[in-house]
Amino acid sequence: MGNYLVVRKIIRLSLILLGFLGVVSLYANFLHPLFFFGKKPLVNTNSAFLAKGRDIAFTSGDVTLKGKIFTKAPQGAKVPLIVFCVGSGPNSSHATSYARMLDTMFLQNLPMDSIALLCFDKRGIGESDGDWYNASFEQRAADAKAAADYGATLPFVDPKRIIIVGHSQGGWIVQLALAQYPETFVGGISMAGPVFSVRRQLVNDRSSSLACHGMDTVSAIKKAEWEVSRDITFSMLFPFMENWKQLQVIKDFEPAPYLKKIKTPILLLWGSQDPLVSPQWCREALAANFPQGLPANFDTLTITGANHGFKIAGCCYEGSYAQVPYAAACKVAMLSWIRKKFL
Repeated sequence: MGNYLVVRKIIRLSLILLGFLGVVSLYANFLHPLFFFGKKPLVNTNSAFLAKGRDIAFTSGDVTLKGKIFTKAPQGAKVPLIVFCVGSGPNSSHATSYARMLDTMFLQNLPMDSIALLCFDKRGIGESDGDWYNASFEQRAADAKAAADYGATLPFVDPKRIIIVGHSQGGWIVQLALAQYPETFVGGISMAGPVFSVRRQLVNDRSSSLACHGMDTVSAIKKAEWEVSRDITFSMLFPFMENWKQLQVIKDFEPAPYLKKIKTPILLLWGSQDPLVSPQWCREALAANFPQGLPANFDTLTITGANHGFKIAGCCYEGSYAQVPYAAACKVAMLSWIRKKFL
């Protein structure tokens, strides 16, 4: 009789625990995002950068996306168009860090009388409709195509010379878009974009941080793999943050199938001091995907001394980046490649 009562108690407690976990999971996955993932206004927008362009709006599926287009093309000219894709999270091309990059690397570096630049806010950012954290990489690539389709209707754009450029996570979007929409994009640049999976990039980032705090490389990678697996599990059960909700959408992404489909010119740019995307890991991944050697349309370059944002800073740098200069070699490489391929 005593054993029977113990078993009943254990079953009752187990059912209560399962019910509690069910309620928490329901709240985390469905109710919490509805209550707390409201659209936030942009902060730290760069008004000087925005003043150089003009407002645009276009549709992608059932949403309207908004952004800016920049050019000094003379009347009657038809110039190439660059469609730019920002990195992960609630980033905007109009906010401080990306505005500085776009201004330095593009507006002040490229011949803007012979080229146009289009940048737009991803879903749910700024005045764009939708939710960025529910968008897959395939959806982001479709949004970039919609931006290109809009750009192709402008009188100063040559629709046969539309290029896609993306930074960080945006580099994955470049790879995907070139594979899926070769009729739209004639080439692209992946800036600090990984050529390996999302999970491996998370391990790359975490292991670099551990190594910067004194852990040896082998131990850092082993611990990072465990921590990433733990975080992916937690994000599935309790997506209380927008980034964790996004992680559930993108966690299984692997770029290899898309890389193998790319037939147009692509430039893969990395920084030698990038703690998030290791050039060595990228080259190893490319070697595994292309055992006979890289296709002729692939160009790769590692910028010595550059970090993830292509500023001259060490892998473990933790200070302010406001006064840290961009790598001149990156600006030269981008200008040279674009001139050679599209101008």
